[in-house]
Amino acid sequence: MSSTKNSAQYKFSLYYPSSLKVTEYSEGHGASDITFEALDYSQGFQVYAMPYDERQVRVKRFKLDEPSGVMQNATATSVGGAQATSFVGYNSTMGTTSEVWFIHNGILYEVATYKELDAWLQPITQSWRFI
Repeated sequence: MSSTKNSAQYKFSLYYPSSLKVTEYSEGHGASDITFEALDYSQGFQVYAMPYDERQVRVKRFKLDEPSGVMQNATATSVGGAQATSFVGYNSTMGTTSEVWFIHNGILYEVATYKELDAWLQPITQSWRFI
């Protein structure tokens, strides 16, 4: 069974497993982290969204959001019709990650999960729609 997350602020909707708890955290300056987590933390992902006035993610922005600087196996893809880049990353909290970053209508979206959950996350990102 799935639930729908609609974000009027960030103008997207997606389907996700109803077993996940959704929590939104304001990061200031119009940015938010939206987490989708199983109660036992066995599954989950996060969407970081922020206003962004560039057409591409600049190196400086990448290093701010991904201090490890790790972007392996970068692959062009699309999410909701927007051009995106999926890659293997790393952060000190999650370890090795599977991520997809994209920009649409002035908003940068960074979707991340644990690397081992990559296949699980794919149908969720495929359900992404801009509203």
